[in-house]
Amino acid sequence: MQQLLIIGALAILGVTILTFNQSTLNVNANRHFNIALTDATASAQSLVEEIQTRAFDQSTVSTHVSATSSLTTTNLFGPENGESSKNHFNDIDDFNNYTQADTFQQFGIFTSIVKVNYVQKYSPETISNAPTFMKRILISVHNPFLVDTLKLTRIISY
Repeated sequence: MQQLLIIGALAILGVTILTFNQSTLNVNANRHFNIALTDATASAQSLVEEIQTRAFDQSTVSTHVSATSSLTTTNLFGPENGESSKNHFNDIDDFNNYTQADTFQQFGIFTSIVKVNYVQKYSPETISNAPTFMKRILISVHNPFLVDTLKLTRIISY
């Protein structure tokens, strides 16, 4: 009879330990994910704030435009000649297809990829192939510790 009670107590203890260990693993996984998500958000936010300091378009760097026909066409998005690094970028669409790697102490490299598109005025989630006075910046951040790609979107209007 005592052996049966001891076996039962050991079984209950084993289940309790397994449950506790599983809970501890879940808490640690959630903590790591939250730290990685915070780092990815900081990287994307920093990049979008830097992009926002540039002129709306190459044609608006030194003058004002009043017609969308004066704006850069989408096939010319990206750096112009002589703009070899982001320090030389002078307008928002220079960042199209730009890739940046930020290294954080705990989870390593976070890779950000920038896409710039014109969007429709009354439907900013719809990409426009024709120039408009609104551009959407989409920054996608990748890291092995993130469950999925973090995407940060900002609409900039002229």
